[in-house]
Amino acid sequence: MDVTHIQTAIIAHLQWKSKLSDFFYGVEQLSVSQVPDHASCDFGKWLYSSGLQEFSAYSEMRRIETLHKEFHEKIKHLIQMPEEKRKSQEGRKALATFKTDCDVFVNLLESIEAKAKQESI
Repeated sequence: MDVTHIQTAIIAHLQWKSKLSDFFYGVEQLSVSQVPDHASCDFGKWLYSSGLQEFSAYSEMRRIETLHKEFHEKIKHLIQMPEEKRKSQEGRKALATFKTDCDVFVNLLESIEAKAKQESI
């Protein structure tokens, strides 16, 4: 099994975690137009073209699809949050929750990657 798309997805989603932190602290500017739909980003295209089928034996894949869609929705929500709200305790909590969700998503991808590599040995 080719885990290249999984490795790429891990990197891309960790980059979003960093970008949103930078955005919340005023280091980076982001707009909703920079966030593709969950099905049209590179990972989404792979997921729906062959990923779900190729890795269907892994129970984590069921959560990956749902979490990935939520990931995109949360990014858009956080970007649309007014600056005053982003700087508030509520905004910081929303960002912290997003980071935790991102870690869960990445951990699931890493689990699938490890299992696929083990099976190919």
